[in-house]
Amino acid sequence: MKRLATSLLFAFALVVPAVAGDFPVTVKHGFGETTIPAPPKRVVSIGFVEQDFLYALGIAPVGVRDWWGGYAYATWPWAEAAREALGATPEVLGAETLDLEWVLKQDPDLIVGVFVGLEQADYDALSKIAPVVAVPTGFAAWSAPWQDELKIIDQATAGDTAKSDRIIADIEASIAKVKADYPQFVGKTATNTYYADGNFMAFGPNDSASRFLLSLGFDFPPALDGMAGEGNAITVSTENLRLLDIDAAVWPINGGDSETQKLVEAMPLYQNLNLATQGRSVWLDDGAGVFTGALTFQTPLSIAYLIERLPPLLAAAIDGDPATAVVVDKQ
Repeated sequence: MKRLATSLLFAFALVVPAVAGDFPVTVKHGFGETTIPAPPKRVVSIGFVEQDFLYALGIAPVGVRDWWGGYAYATWPWAEAAREALGATPEVLGAETLDLEWVLKQDPDLIVGVFVGLEQADYDALSKIAPVVAVPTGFAAWSAPWQDELKIIDQATAGDTAKSDRIIADIEASIAKVKADYPQFVGKTATNTYYADGNFMAFGPNDSASRFLLSLGFDFPPALDGMAGEGNAITVSTENLRLLDIDAAVWPINGGDSETQKLVEAMPLYQNLNLATQGRSVWLDDGAGVFTGALTFQTPLSIAYLIERLPPLLAAAIDGDPATAVVVDKQ
């Protein structure tokens, strides 16, 4: 709990008070251009993580979307201090479907959807309700770096990128410090890996969680590079498990699902890999799924949480000593 409190204080320090710039402002994005005539006062997020970006920018949304987790106001623990500081009590839309009537009911003057798989028809329908800001130009759905997402939201809500530039500089300075403190990361391979329905899965280097690991100095596994298919996903069959025999494999686990870990660790193929014999796996089983959520969200506030907690675990995984424990604190 002490680490969580420290992370929340760090995340809260990233929150920048909202100050309006020059309006109207025209924002370019993947569906074209959107003009916002005046500083928005009722912002609705229909993406899955944008509440974090808005909190970091000092904006209290009136509506947000719950991806998973079931937290009040769809706000995970790493962002709760920022939400409370803003007095934000947004209405919450479930993750299953994009409900246009729900969006309309929130009476928005800006709709934010940068981390969501919008189709043209969705964008057109939402644009009839209020100005919409979508995925940054040049990126497919789910693939834009968090920096670009933060900047486009800042531009749409404040008229410029002054606040997002400061936040990005602060976080990148923290990441640079991690690289300085852990020079052993450079040249090692790492990625996030999953097991479900009889197959293993990873995501390509353009995945947000992959980008985070690369930012710390790691290399993306060459054997997996170029294998990403639809949705940036890489499927690895059990018989090809050696493709995942990398320097550090990060296994996100939801809500303390230790059965997945037990199942994988019992596989003879896994037991013969360096992942097992040298203790290279980092199982993110904190008992509540918060660690996994933070790695998946990849927002300014969740990254602050990760920076404090993940590097020591990665260092333990790559040291080549199976006796070094890779232990995640339970929530």
